[in-house]
Amino acid sequence: MTDHRFHQAPPSASPRTRKRFALTGRSHSVDPRVEAARGDLADVRLADRVFAPHYAAAVQRSATRRAPILAAHGGAPISEILPGETFDVLELSHGYAWGVAGVDGTVGFVEMNALGMPIQPAHVVCATGTDFPVGARLTSEQAAGLDANVVRPLDALPKDFVAVAESLIGIPAVDGGRSSAGVDAGGFVSLVLSLAGTKAVRFVDIQAKELGHVVSDNAPVLRGDLIFTENDVAIATDDAHALHVGDAGVARVALADLGTIMTRRRMP
Repeated sequence: MTDHRFHQAPPSASPRTRKRFALTGRSHSVDPRVEAARGDLADVRLADRVFAPHYAAAVQRSATRRAPILAAHGGAPISEILPGETFDVLELSHGYAWGVAGVDGTVGFVEMNALGMPIQPAHVVCATGTDFPVGARLTSEQAAGLDANVVRPLDALPKDFVAVAESLIGIPAVDGGRSSAGVDAGGFVSLVLSLAGTKAVRFVDIQAKELGHVVSDNAPVLRGDLIFTENDVAIATDDAHALHVGDAGVARVALADLGTIMTRRRMP
């Protein structure tokens, strides 16, 4: 990382044991939303396939509060980081940290004062009713005083992500949101899957290519199918309804009201 405040001494390693990177052929194209590479700087973990003038090794921090992730200084939120989630810091500049969010993989800028030293989360907030947003990750000590119906151990998350999604009906619609304070379509899917133990990127176009597997057009719609329309996504609850983020927030709607289905994907 480029700021001395988070400087770490390089590990001692002999030339024989130190990991080296060799870029062969042409540099690969990257998606800057989920791959930390810019014209001037890249994550050293991408050095074997991306050329950059400078590389930075990530320093892990944990969020101390809910904060937006911005594509650029002063830009609009593209996601958000929640308390207890990790953020891999690659650069500090003008009050912001640039890096990679650990839970949804978003690359962007987060206010430096929203990040603190790493913690060891053991629980995740799964319901409203606390000072923490749904999705926040807590240490055992933080979770000790909370109702067991509000937090779940990270090693015992529910597998029925549709039931998780149904519990979030009524959450408002917020661009770039992925918490109980508000969600957009991709953020809703990413949040729901994370609460069921599956890491998922939050951008709809990437979800439509990478999550689960494609379902053929003539196959029946099953509970849990991800329904992708143009620049949008919903979660099927049965063969005729889905959970969708509309103007009024997360609601159950008829599949027929979603518009033309571009593709369906089914989680394992």
